[in-house]
Amino acid sequence: MKRLCLISRGFGESLSRGRLVASSGLILGGVGILGWALWSSLEPPPLPFDLTVGPATAASLTDFSGVDPGELKKLEIRTPDLKNPIATGVVWLAEGRRPTPLSWRNAVTEPVFFAEIDPADSARVLSAIREHVPADAVILSWWDMSRRIRAIAGRQAPLDDPLARGLLTPAAWSAGAEAITEKRRAFWGAGVPADQSEGFGKFIDALLMDEAQGATALAELADGKEAFVAVHLADIWKAAAARPDLFAVAYKDFAGGGDAHGVMKAAREWMQENRIEGGFAVEPMGAAMRVHYLPQSADGQRLLALLLPFSTSNPLALQRFELVFQHRGYWIYRLKAKKTISTHE
Repeated sequence: MKRLCLISRGFGESLSRGRLVASSGLILGGVGILGWALWSSLEPPPLPFDLTVGPATAASLTDFSGVDPGELKKLEIRTPDLKNPIATGVVWLAEGRRPTPLSWRNAVTEPVFFAEIDPADSARVLSAIREHVPADAVILSWWDMSRRIRAIAGRQAPLDDPLARGLLTPAAWSAGAEAITEKRRAFWGAGVPADQSEGFGKFIDALLMDEAQGATALAELADGKEAFVAVHLADIWKAAAARPDLFAVAYKDFAGGGDAHGVMKAAREWMQENRIEGGFAVEPMGAAMRVHYLPQSADGQRLLALLLPFSTSNPLALQRFELVFQHRGYWIYRLKAKKTISTHE
């Protein structure tokens, strides 16, 4: 210790300069750390998932005719912390063709990109579209369903979206939402002309209007042709994802998958207890029932809610839409022409 004191006295001036240099170094180092922290905060977080594309098995073709097995691809959505994929699907992905999901299965509670797409149910609905929709008519639907209609049913389904709006992501992925959105758009929106974005946006807006306004807006999208509308229960979530500032939906799972009436009674009681005034729709989910509900009572009068089996709707009482086919979560309507009201003196 004494030796160190002597050195300090002998080299006081040098030590002062050393302290100055050291202090400057600490300041510069602090600025560097601060800059690194700021850069890190601006750098988008890593994507929480990885999308892999591989060949699909021949068994994937059984529900769809006219599809080349070599053009089917198997998609897997994986996360770093789980061994098995959290979602898998079969996509028609021929050269020059827009990615068309033909089946989808989620291995987690919340939907990943899409709700369940059962290939047998989808094939049955597409067959019904060929039966009920004339070749010269148009059918308006969400972009993924529109692609299946064009590719499999062979009917005019003009709507598509380069922005791939309505894709669903788990709530845990809220961080880095912008990067996730860009990743999804790059794959699902590939090959769609940019000018189709406006038309699809008008379709979303029409679904969130009341029946009269929505019917008029959809008729304009049909451009004078006879029009049909195909919707699925999952579309209520797609619309909420596409217009989160305008429309909301939520869900609650109830035990007792085999007793729909009991679940509906329990759902009504639960909504009353929690002062939730909107309508609800019930969907089987394995051994449970999922209740999709609208937190706001006014949302039950939006066209999309009226076209789907919500407790506040009655599809047979619609004035501008005629129900032509229904299977599980799928509902297909013919858009009626607007009645001309004549006056007599």
